Amino acid sequence: MMKSRAETKILYLITKSNWGGAQRYVYDLATGAARAGFPTLVALGGDGELSVQLRSAKIPVHTLRALTRDVGFLQEWRAFREIIALLKKEKPDVLHINSSKAGGMGALAGRLCRVPRILFTAHGWAFNENRPLWQRLVLKFLHWLTVMLAHETIAVSEITKRQLNWPLAARKMTVIHNGIMPQELLAPHDARTQLAIAHHELSPYLHDPWSVSIGELHPTKQHDVMIRAMRDIVEVQPRARHLIMGEGEERERLAGLIQKYNLTQHVFLLGNVPGASKYLTAFSFMVLPSRSEALGYVLLEACAAGIPAIASSVGGVPEIIRHREEGLLVSSGDVHGLADAYLLLLTNEKLRSAFAHKAHERIAHFSIDAMYKKTFALYL
Repeated sequence: MMKSRAETKILYLITKSNWGGAQRYVYDLATGAARAGFPTLVALGGDGELSVQLRSAKIPVHTLRALTRDVGFLQEWRAFREIIALLKKEKPDVLHINSSKAGGMGALAGRLCRVPRILFTAHGWAFNENRPLWQRLVLKFLHWLTVMLAHETIAVSEITKRQLNWPLAARKMTVIHNGIMPQELLAPHDARTQLAIAHHELSPYLHDPWSVSIGELHPTKQHDVMIRAMRDIVEVQPRARHLIMGEGEERERLAGLIQKYNLTQHVFLLGNVPGASKYLTAFSFMVLPSRSEALGYVLLEACAAGIPAIASSVGGVPEIIRHREEGLLVSSGDVHGLADAYLLLLTNEKLRSAFAHKAHERIAHFSIDAMYKKTFALYL
């Protein structure tokens, strides 16, 4: 007999507790599931922004002290034992696992603890990162094994499903695009003013054209490609300013590149900006120069804000931004192609306006209600 929502306990599991795309997904699902009547708990590593946001939303949170992104046999064993102990204590009806490490360990632990329903969401594949071939093959095998252990895998884009092209994987995967809630947006003048108050270095440039990238300062996001493109851009458009919102391991190297290319008045590392999406109206367009991207919440936010985007034509990006419709697509890592696209969009207001109109229409295809309906159907 099928259980009701009130009888179906969901445990969400994710490795990191910072605020990225996968964490945003877990937050949206956990809060949505709780509102829909599911008993809900989130287990995660660390006490980052995701933990803060969940507790603020009155979602129970369990911190797994040994669950970190660092790799080490003893660390992994401790994390695995913590997950096993939590599953035995909580006895969830549904274990919904996210991210590579939590996915693999969670899927195995779930099977050993006989969790009735194990779901894995693939937010992208680590084998798409810039690694030696042998590492990519090992990672692909581990991802495939996670999919085999889970009862069902959600791929956030069509290309994510196609990329894991090993035996039996496709039959266990279903595509459910990310969706976003209607978002608060500041008026353009207010957005710029508030950013300049928080970041005084922007004050002299309030009336210049601004663009933005939002994402973790991680090699996969390729912020360095955009910084190198800015060398060419400012030679033609010396008033162009590019803001990067996010934090991460690449900060020191990116700051060094900005200094090296004399771009300190053109490229600004703002760090993490709480509620970053509400400031999108401050910008002429968004730039997403990633090496890989399963789908990209920030592109959905750009569409919702009615601003066009320039993005690498990788992963699920073309499923949101269609070339010369909602923005411009360029080859990943193509510095000169990115600079050309930037200059085209910066200097053509009519084109920006047309892309912005299409982008605002496009967001209707990525509603959070559709994501909830399809995902919650897999829980029961």
